[in-house]
Amino acid sequence: MTAKLEPTRTRQQGTRVTLPTTSEERVAAIRRIVAEGQYAKVDGIMVDLFSASAILAVYDQLSQENRARYSALVARKMALVAFKLIKAQS
Repeated sequence: MTAKLEPTRTRQQGTRVTLPTTSEERVAAIRRIVAEGQYAKVDGIMVDLFSASAILAVYDQLSQENRARYSALVARKMALVAFKLIKAQS
């Protein structure tokens, strides 16, 4: 029997861990990081406030079609794309 993992839980040290099953949950977890100003683990990697802000800055500027494609990526890939786009813009 396999144990069902909770989509979001908080560790004893206070670190929030999110295992999103949909792209909307992934974006919501990243928005929560920005709102709380606290890093958290999303998709198995730690996402800090700076990375979460960059991801959301790019996400909010995309069209609906591209938002769906972008949010389907794992958090690590989202951050890499965000930093690449921000660097190209400046």
